[in-house]
Amino acid sequence: MSFVMQNLKKFPVQIGDLLIDLSGYQISQSSFLKESGTTDGSNLLTACWEMGIRIKLKGKILPSQTPEQVIYALSQAMLISQNFAIRDLLFSNAMLCGYTITENQEIPEISLLFYTNQKPVLMQDDSEQEEILT
Repeated sequence: MSFVMQNLKKFPVQIGDLLIDLSGYQISQSSFLKESGTTDGSNLLTACWEMGIRIKLKGKILPSQTPEQVIYALSQAMLISQNFAIRDLLFSNAMLCGYTITENQEIPEISLLFYTNQKPVLMQDDSEQEEILT
């Protein structure tokens, strides 16, 4: 199952010293199934593994930062465990596995790919959580 939020209002994302204006995200997770044949010719499900969670973030670089600063900061953050929240879901031990910066507009666009094998935790506080914290 995959979830994409359309027309999301923009909100800031803090990754280390980097601030990004997030405009959308996609979260996906899947399972791996193993089947074995039986003597009567049918298939039997013999194992099921839950795969990790892929988190794709999309947004724009803030005007106060140059693309060079962003690329340098993200290169330093690659494969370092991050904890962050999207709305009321807290993701732990997420690894920054990839990023793309596209400088074809006035404000460069950025997309980030995180991966975690930890289940998200639903935060129970009453305040609206719209920042991603590291």
